[in-house]
Amino acid sequence: MRLRASLQLHEYIENRRVLPLERQDQHGYWALMNEILSYWNWFADSVKPHHEVITAISTVFLAVFTIVLARVAWKQNRDARIIQRAYLDVKFGGVRNNTDGNLVGHVTFKNVGHLPAQKFCCVVRLDSGSNDWKPPKIKNKDLQGESVIPIGAEWPKATGGIPRPEEIFKGLYLSVWGRATYKDGFRLRKRHTDFCHRYPWK
Repeated sequence: MRLRASLQLHEYIENRRVLPLERQDQHGYWALMNEILSYWNWFADSVKPHHEVITAISTVFLAVFTIVLARVAWKQNRDARIIQRAYLDVKFGGVRNNTDGNLVGHVTFKNVGHLPAQKFCCVVRLDSGSNDWKPPKIKNKDLQGESVIPIGAEWPKATGGIPRPEEIFKGLYLSVWGRATYKDGFRLRKRHTDFCHRYPWK
């Protein structure tokens, strides 16, 4: 009995020692919360007279941020289209004689893009003239065909034949020129590629 009473007394003393520490911690917690609350009330009272100004500034900031995000999205979309769209490259194949003895110009269209070139139309012509000669204006009605050039594919095209120049004078050139139109896979309107390559005639 004496041993049991002694243990109970020891437990009571230990509890009495711990209780003040717990109360001290709780007191420190509520003191910190009161300090934070006092600072918050001071901040709210300081901001309240300028509520409308802060709201206006915040609205402007959000509007600017929205515009910046829209600009970034537009640039990413534009860059993706530039990388992925169809591209037509024009390779010149020179001027050669055909079976009739006339001169014929040759070009090859190659799709070097990442999408098929749709509704492809072209006109390719061969003319002779001096160094000052310029290709005439091409009209849409002059374009021929409507095809699709797959990715990486080539499309050879020859001009109509012209007689060999009878008079040879210094500065005579043969010009292979024309236009190709196609849809790049994104734009509603067709893209066009104008070309002109000159070969000195000897």
